Amino acid sequence: MSLQLDLFANAEPETSPVPQTFAAKPAPAPRPAPTATAAATPPLPSEPKPKPTGTHDLHAKAFALGEAVTGAWNRAHGGPDIAVPIGLVAALALVRQKDSAGPDLKAQILGLNGGELIEMYRQIWAQHWAHRPDLIERARILHEWLNDGRTVDEHRIYAVRAVTQAALKGGILDLTGHADPYERTHTDTLSHVMMLLRSNSAQQGLGEYHTPASVADGLAEVAVMVSMEAKKPEAGQHIYDPAGGSGGLLRAAAQRLRRLGFDPADFQWSMVDIDKIAAACAAVNMIVWGMGMRVTVACDDALANPRAVEDAQAQARAVIAHRDEILGKARIIAGIRRTQQLFEQVVAA
Repeated sequence: MSLQLDLFANAEPETSPVPQTFAAKPAPAPRPAPTATAAATPPLPSEPKPKPTGTHDLHAKAFALGEAVTGAWNRAHGGPDIAVPIGLVAALALVRQKDSAGPDLKAQILGLNGGELIEMYRQIWAQHWAHRPDLIERARILHEWLNDGRTVDEHRIYAVRAVTQAALKGGILDLTGHADPYERTHTDTLSHVMMLLRSNSAQQGLGEYHTPASVADGLAEVAVMVSMEAKKPEAGQHIYDPAGGSGGLLRAAAQRLRRLGFDPADFQWSMVDIDKIAAACAAVNMIVWGMGMRVTVACDDALANPRAVEDAQAQARAVIAHRDEILGKARIIAGIRRTQQLFEQVVAA
């Protein structure tokens, strides 16, 4: 059986560019593309995205999904490491149906046994790391447990299956499985999952109060309209949130830009959050929401470290260089193996 996973529908180019350092007023930059270079200020599409209807229902569905995942994890006695169930939902948010006419992806995943399910999650994270190592590394806390044989025991697999079933039956693919990134960005599913899995005391201890999605949408409408009064949005402009949480305000701003006829991937995005899990969710969301290649997610204290974004960019450059080195070695090994196979075929003949 071949899973109908489309890990890279509308995916980023294979070679991630080195994150740029943002100046106070950055010069417009063209969007990276495998073909011709785009103009610094791309023309507006003839048909901007319409303002969606029923977003309240989508926010409610995401909240209900969070409740279902939280209930499944607790009933399965999954334990205190909430990065595990959040990471499962995050991984499912990264996949889409490969062939709309093919076997149903939801049914296929639900039919996997425990070992197959764990391997599927490993492959999702590994393949996305090859394309966006900077963001997947920021999300490490959500997936590093998969490579620890001491934690992936029968009980953990049981809890993983319970959460997977709850997320799929709760409609994760309906919220994040669309080919069009605009349709994947109507709500912040991971924010609901994270907040519901955490106790109130834990949230208060972190000083963590996430902006409700409906409020974020309203704030983004006002912010973008005010910005347009001063200057028309242009490719390369920098949009920054110093306390970004899981990226809710950036999500709302991206949707507002899409409704104005712009592509968020033509802009530069950066955010900071002190909480590792929130920053990890934001990193995944940047991929799910189609925010493009010029994205920086920093896990730091923006007040204590005014260079948080620059430091995160330096870390991203190191991760991308490491990815390039690993893939280069892999290609050399694959080439040697192909040469050996050809030699053996010649000898056998």
